[in-house]
Amino acid sequence: MEITRRAVGSVALLELTGQLTVSAGEVEIAPLRAAIDDLIAAGCLDVAVNLAGLTRLDARGLGELVVAMKALRRRGGRLALVAPAPRVARMLAVTGLDAVFERCETEAQLLACDLPPPQGGSGRGANVGTPTYA
Repeated sequence: MEITRRAVGSVALLELTGQLTVSAGEVEIAPLRAAIDDLIAAGCLDVAVNLAGLTRLDARGLGELVVAMKALRRRGGRLALVAPAPRVARMLAVTGLDAVFERCETEAQLLACDLPPPQGGSGRGANVGTPTYA
């Protein structure tokens, strides 16, 4: 899996490409975990994950998204899912996670979502640069 990171307004957007599935050595999941850890360390707590580029997602991948959401919430942040493909949207609905995650169908809608703006100098904003994780 590859992850590209960029800012959309005050939100750090992670664009996922490839598979978010269980694999030997957690090769597919480790980049997401590293990206979330880097954002938290940088103080970027308002995060969105664009799922449009995922070709495959399994229960372990969903679990990793839940772990990321909890890590951000513990610190006062939020995680939104953007543009889940129909198959991914069905998985979210079947597991009940569609009621747990904030969801936006497009990046334009993400800007209109009720994510809090950066708080005066607290570093919550999306000063994220553009690294790619693989």
